[in-house]
Amino acid sequence: MVDRAMAEPASWNARRLSSTESAIVEAFRTLAIERRYGAIRVVDIIDRAGVGKSTFYEHFKGKDDVLLTAMRPILLVLATAASGRAARSYVQPVVEHLWERRSFARPILHSTAASILQRRLADAIAMHGGRKIDTQGVPVFAVGIAAAQLAMLRCWLAGHVAATVDAMTDQLIACSRLNDGDLPS
Repeated sequence: MVDRAMAEPASWNARRLSSTESAIVEAFRTLAIERRYGAIRVVDIIDRAGVGKSTFYEHFKGKDDVLLTAMRPILLVLATAASGRAARSYVQPVVEHLWERRSFARPILHSTAASILQRRLADAIAMHGGRKIDTQGVPVFAVGIAAAQLAMLRCWLAGHVAATVDAMTDQLIACSRLNDGDLPS
């Protein structure tokens, strides 16, 4: 089953956040710096954003939906890198951003939210690769690239592998070779 949050990657570039959505996402970002992802509750986001519960749920399904919205720009850059059409200068600032905020990114990539991020990234990679998500789901190449990119980031940000920002940028872009175009969708 594909929910609304998973079905919208094609519209990511066109969609702008309302002021209420922006306030909620900013409240989430602030909380995510202060606590681990698992310790953040919807009520905490609502309190920090200064919105009512019904207002929150008019805009988001829950905490995971807010996370996906907050991570949208990063996932778009990774999906573009996976397409093989991304300039290094487009990807490198995001990799640097993740490195500088690794104390925030690490727990998210090791949380229950990681699988949600991987699904969303795979959807975006499929869309960037010109493949439609149909009843059979996301193409295997997109799932593989998403898993590879997030695994590399997870290991790098946790300090399990040593790499410069430039080297990690090159590796994320190199994942585009996992989709050679000749594979069945």
